[in-house]
Amino acid sequence: MTATLTAEKPEHGDAIERVLDRAFGPGRFAKTSERVRERGAVLEHALSRVALDEAGDVIGVCRIWRVEAGVPLYFLGPLAVDPGAQSAGLGLKMVQDCVAACRAIGASGIVLVGAERFFRPAGFMLAPADRISLPGPVDPRRLLWLEIRPGGFDKVCGELKAPGR
Repeated sequence: MTATLTAEKPEHGDAIERVLDRAFGPGRFAKTSERVRERGAVLEHALSRVALDEAGDVIGVCRIWRVEAGVPLYFLGPLAVDPGAQSAGLGLKMVQDCVAACRAIGASGIVLVGAERFFRPAGFMLAPADRISLPGPVDPRRLLWLEIRPGGFDKVCGELKAPGR
C-alpha cells in the first residue's frame, strides 16, 4: 500500500479519531499520555503528520504537541496506523517525518512514551531517570526522548505540562 504523508489539518479530525479508535480502542483515554494532552498541551498541526491512502483517506497519524518541562519541548503521540495498513513501516515513516519537521523549526527536543525498540531507529533513547515526569504513572523504560538541538535537554526537568503553566 502506498501512502502519502502530509501535515495534519483540522478537517482530518474525525478521520483521525476513527483511526485512533480502531488502533487503540476505548482504553486510549486511560493512558497517562492522554493526561498531558488534556491538561492543555498545544497541538501543532504543521508538525503533526497524517498518512493518506490512494483514495485520500486517513490511515495513520503521528501528532506533535507543544509542552514544557523547565524549557519548551514537544511531545509525540499518539502514533497510530489503521490495523489494515500496519506492518509496512508507515508508523516509523510518520515519526521520522515529524522529527524532520521539528528539526526544521529548530526545536530543542521531543519526548514520548513508547517502546524503545520501535523508536530507536528514529533516534529516540531512554530519558535519564528523575529528569522528567508525566502527570501519572509511566514505566521508566518507556519514557523516551530525542535531543534535536545540542544542549537542548540541558535544562529539562520536572513534569511535562502545558506551555506557560
